[in-house]
Amino acid sequence: MGYAGYAPGHRVAEQKTPLERALDSVRNHETLDVVEKLTRNVCRDPNDEKYRRIRSSSATIKRLVFDDENALSVMLALGWRFEEGEREMTLSRDARTTMADVRAIDAARTSLRRRLEEEMHARIRERARAKDPAVQALREQMEADRGERSAREPVTEGSRAVERTSGRVVTASDVGASGSSGC
Repeated sequence: MGYAGYAPGHRVAEQKTPLERALDSVRNHETLDVVEKLTRNVCRDPNDEKYRRIRSSSATIKRLVFDDENALSVMLALGWRFEEGEREMTLSRDARTTMADVRAIDAARTSLRRRLEEEMHARIRERARAKDPAVQALREQMEADRGERSAREPVTEGSRAVERTSGRVVTASDVGASGSSGC
């Protein structure tokens, strides 16, 4: 692996595609499942017209795709277009969906699962902290300390050196620990 000339600690900013940006806004696993199934069907059999048309007459499709603005933005990013007003969507012949699109949807589902788990763990931790009397006492003490510090007068002088030794200062060479063998 070669060196690309980047300074240590610097990362190259990832450029997300319009599809990936649209997928990041979806907050429902079921929606991602349906969009993935629709995309996978088109990828498997791109010439079958039944996979290139969806209708809002299906209650599940209506609820998860047509009634969700974020899902609609994903469908539009995939190349789907509205037909017959807003009751039907079709994918034109020139719009090509690939397995890369399916993988992007799967990655979005994994990312969503992680985000939701992290949010759940954060809520659990916060509830535990709120119930812990030791943590509550510590928070109260911190607030009291903040109030005390703000009530003090401001510091107007710098610090001064204070002589602390009363006797002779001993150096490392005085006790034979200077690191040389004495030769």
